Amino acid sequence: MVFASPDERVTVGVLPFDSKSVSSIMDVSNCTFVVVPSRDKSYQLILEYVADHLCSKDDHRSFEVDAGKKKHHYWEQNDQSDGSDASTLRAGYGLHRFSWNDHQLVCLRQHIGAPVGTSREAVRMENVVLLYPSVNAETILHNFVDTVVATAEATKKGYISIFRWHTEYEYWRNAQKARARPIESVVLPRTTKSKLIEDLDDFVSKDTKAFYANHGIPYKRSYLFYGVPGTGKTSLIQAMAGQYERNLFFLQPTHPKMTDDSLRSAVEQVPRNSILVLEDIDALFDKDRKKKVEQSPLTFSGLLNALDGVGSPDGHIVVLSTNFRDQLDDALIRNGRVDVHVPFEHTTEEQMEAMFLSFYPEEKDGTAFASALVAALGERKMSMAALQHYFVTQRRKTATEAIANIDEIVRNLDERQREADEEAKEREAKEKAKEEAKEKKASEKAEEEAKEKEVSEKAEEEAKGKEVSEKAEEEAKENKKGEKADVSS
Repeated sequence: MVFASPDERVTVGVLPFDSKSVSSIMDVSNCTFVVVPSRDKSYQLILEYVADHLCSKDDHRSFEVDAGKKKHHYWEQNDQSDGSDASTLRAGYGLHRFSWNDHQLVCLRQHIGAPVGTSREAVRMENVVLLYPSVNAETILHNFVDTVVATAEATKKGYISIFRWHTEYEYWRNAQKARARPIESVVLPRTTKSKLIEDLDDFVSKDTKAFYANHGIPYKRSYLFYGVPGTGKTSLIQAMAGQYERNLFFLQPTHPKMTDDSLRSAVEQVPRNSILVLEDIDALFDKDRKKKVEQSPLTFSGLLNALDGVGSPDGHIVVLSTNFRDQLDDALIRNGRVDVHVPFEHTTEEQMEAMFLSFYPEEKDGTAFASALVAALGERKMSMAALQHYFVTQRRKTATEAIANIDEIVRNLDERQREADEEAKEREAKEKAKEEAKEKKASEKAEEEAKEKEVSEKAEEEAKGKEVSEKAEEEAKENKKGEKADVSS
C-alpha cells in the first residue's frame, strides 16, 4: 500500500486517480490517500465494509454481489446472524462515501492500465484508493485498513471463520463464518483424542513458544490426519479451531492453476495463530514423486518449500489430510514437516458406545448398543459418518428402539455396498468396452496399413516386373538390330 498527501508526496499531474472526478466530492489538494492493490489481503475486505457503511442513499450507486455462498459479515457481532441471511455485497467501480469510527472517507475503485492478455482472456488490473479530507491523515487510513483486516481475522467466541484460497486472484477469501463445534462432540478413540489434545495444549502454551524461540526452531506444529474416509477428519479440524479459537484456512493444492509461487504466496499470507489445512495431499504425487494430476503446474519441490516456509513466529497449526498415507513420499511426512501422525480408522466398539451416549445422554450404559451392533456387523466395517447418519434417522426413536433397529444399519451398509459393486462393474464394463474399442480401432488400423502395404508392394512388384519386361523387350530389339546388321554385312 502507498500512502500520500498530494501537497507533500506527489503533484496533481501524477496522482494515481482522476482528480477531476474525485474533486466533485473532495478537495484533492487538501487530502491524504492510500492506494490498495487488488492482490492485497485487505482489498476484498475493504470493498465489503464500504458497501455496508455508505453515508447516504445517494452513495448506493455501484455494487458487486457474490450470491454463491451466504455468510456472516465479519464486522457483525450479534449471535443471530449465523451466515444464512445475506449474500456478500461489495462496492463496485466508482466513488463511494462511507463512514468509519465517526470519520467520513471516500473509496474509489478503479481499473488501471490497458487490458492485459492471459492464457484465457484479456484482463484489467484494478485497485482501490482510500481518501481522507485532510492532509497528514496517514494514521487514520492506516488504522482503518488494519482494523478491517484484524476484525476479519479475529475469532469470536463460539464462532470460527473459514477461508479458502482464491487461486486466480491470490488472496484468502472469507468463505463463511460458522459456529464452532465442541471438541467433545467429535467421537474418537479415547487414547487418540487425549494424545492429540495434550500435544496441542502443550504447543499453544507460552513456555513452548519461548522454547522454540530460544532454540531457533520455527514455531509451528504439523499433523497428518490419515485413514478411512468419513471417520471425522474434517469434524476434528473444525473442533480444533473452536477449541483453540483459531480460524481455518483450507488450501486445495490440486487446483489446476496452483503453481509453486501461488502455493508459497498462500502459505505466507496465512495470519498468525491460524490452522492451515492442505486437503487430499495424496492426490498430488505418488511415492516416486510422479504427478498424479498431469495438468497441475505444482512441483514436488515447490510443495516441500511451501511447507518448510510455514511458521516463523506465527504459531501456525498445519494439518495435512489423506486417505492413503502409504502413497505419500517419505520426504513429505518426515519429522519436521509432520510432527504427529493421527490415524482415523473404521468405527471401533468404544466409539459406537460413545456416540450412542452422545445421542442418548440419559442412558447410563451404551454397551448393549455397541455389543449388538458389533454382532450385527459381523465382518463388515463402517465409518463414523455412517453411524452418525443412523442416529439422525432415529432422532424420534427411544434408546431402546434405536438398539432394536440396528438391522437397518446392516441393510443400509449392504445396499451401499451393492451400489458400489454395481458402479464398479459399470466402470469396469465401460473401461473394458473402451479398451476393446481401442484395440479394435488399432486392429482395423493395422489391417488397413497391412492392406495398403500389400497394395503398395504389389504395385511396386508390378512396376518392377514391367520395368524388367520393358528392358528385356528393349534388349531383344537391340539384339535383333544387331543380327540384321550382321546379315547385311
